[in-house]
Formats: sequence, structure tokens, C-alpha cells
Amino acid sequence: MRRPCPPLQVAGGLFSGVKPADVDTDTLDEAALMNVVGGDRKLAGELAQLFLDDLDNRVAEITSSAVEARQVDRLRAAAHALRGSAGSLRAGNVRDASDALESIASSGSLEGATHALNALDLALASLRPRLVKMTGRA
Repeated sequence: MRRPCPPLQVAGGLFSGVKPADVDTDTLDEAALMNVVGGDRKLAGELAQLFLDDLDNRVAEITSSAVEARQVDRLRAAAHALRGSAGSLRAGNVRDASDALESIASSGSLEGATHALNALDLALASLRPRLVKMTGRA
């Protein structure tokens, strides 16, 4: 979901030439992330790279916990870790999908986990290219 937002003034001109309607803050709120890192684009890129480096292992743990092993405690812990990382990056959709998985696991049941996993996959499909671009390796 795209939210209308005012023109952005971000250190380093991250959004120069981008119209506010083109900014998808649900996937990645780059302005908020830049605020967290004090406008340091290099640091933001390094954080994006750390997230990407760890992402496949986190997703594999979530998937194996939820689908293969059906272990709610492992799923809860893995989803919690991803939620925290995504929140730090201001990646709202991934944070929200991870939060849903964590809540499902905390209930002691895996009912709804497949739907939440699908939401996580979609959120990650939108997020990955944005993070790769931030790393400068696009």
C-alpha cells in the first residue's frame, strides 16, 4: 500500500528526482532509515548488506520451523529475530509479516502460518531489490 507523503528532504539527496507518490514507505522507509543513521548513506548501505547477508538463513529457519519441523518455539524465535532486523531497517511489510508469524507461533498453533509465510515472501520480494540498490551493488 502506498501512502501519500510530503516531499522529502534527506541528507545526501537520497530521493532527488523522486516524486512522493513513487515512495513506498511500507516496503522500506528510506527517509526514516536515513534519519536513524544520521544521513550516512554508506552506513545505511552497510546495514542493508548485513540484513541481506543474514536473510536467507533467517528465512530458511522460519520456513523449516513452520513447515517442516512444525516447531512453534523455533518459529517464534526466528520470526522475532527477523522482525527486529526489519524494524531496524524500517522495512515495514517484512516487519509486519514477521510479527504475524511470531504471533501465530506464540499462540501455540501454526494455523495461518502458510498465509503469513506467503505475505513474508511477497514483502521480501519487494524489499530485496531496494536493499541491493542501497548497497551500491545493483
